[in-house]
Amino acid sequence: MAATAAVRRFIPKPSRREYFTVILLAAELIIFSLLAPNFLSVRNFETVLRNSTDLAVISVGMTMVILIGGIDISAGSALGVVAIVVGWLLQASVNPIVIAAVAIGIGAAIGSINGLLITRARIPDIIATLGMSSILRALVFGMLGGRWLTGLPPVFAPLTRGQLFGISFPLLLIAGFYLAFWYLLTFRPFGRHIYAVGNSAEVATLAGIDARRVRVATYALMGALVGVGALIYVGRLGSVEITVGIDLAIAAIAAVVIGGTSITGGRGSVVGTLAGVFFMAIMKNGILLLGVPSLWERAVVGALLVLSVLVDILINRRVQQQQRREIAKHRAGLRPSVSTRA
Repeated sequence: MAATAAVRRFIPKPSRREYFTVILLAAELIIFSLLAPNFLSVRNFETVLRNSTDLAVISVGMTMVILIGGIDISAGSALGVVAIVVGWLLQASVNPIVIAAVAIGIGAAIGSINGLLITRARIPDIIATLGMSSILRALVFGMLGGRWLTGLPPVFAPLTRGQLFGISFPLLLIAGFYLAFWYLLTFRPFGRHIYAVGNSAEVATLAGIDARRVRVATYALMGALVGVGALIYVGRLGSVEITVGIDLAIAAIAAVVIGGTSITGGRGSVVGTLAGVFFMAIMKNGILLLGVPSLWERAVVGALLVLSVLVDILINRRVQQQQRREIAKHRAGLRPSVSTRA
């Protein structure tokens, strides 16, 4: 019983923002089902799942990065570099297991470099990953030489188009990743360390947690998930274009923040992120079915992103005010009472 109670202390409770995202998702489903023809068809939902699988996987990593108070702008460019390498290896008929290992390894290496730049060189997360994004984007152009990689063997196509026991493989893939990382963040020490570092790196260090190691490991894990995302991306499209991954980082950040994860770290979960991913994927699909210009999709996502950050700031301010009041009450209770009698 004591062990169960100890575990429950570290289980992040769903926040109002996560519930709000689920409500938004439900409202979105109702609106598009009324306005868009064939929106509720099984084939359309399979399309939504297939087109959002790589974003869903990468958003898991982005959730962990933001939970530690970081940010990764380089995810899209990193996916582009890995996808090109995967394409080259497919053209050379390399064993798929070797290709998967190389993709995950390259992604993890890029993530580790980001983590080391942030922890060892003390470069702010946004500057380090923005610089890395620019370097990798230039590398993408250099590797492609202005040409697309097309006609790639459909080795990884089953990741987005296959079925297992009659169930869409993208659904199984997304469910598997989110269950695994929900378990990691909820019940494993590394997950609790991520929340601790995100709440206060100084306090986490005083508690015996190596905050630097947690940061590097989190960015490395983020990079590994980018490698998995690259395999899914190549399997879905069968090609690699010059603009590969150009909006991916922003989309992942939006899904995480809209899903209720605090941009300052320490609060949030992959459950909210999953709702955020589906919210964005369904919005994109519904807008396409209605024939509305995609510019409106970006406008709505941008507005929700700004609104989510504003709400997050207000919540943080309220929490800080409550903490100050509790500290003041505690100090007042420690003061010795002064007798008015002579």
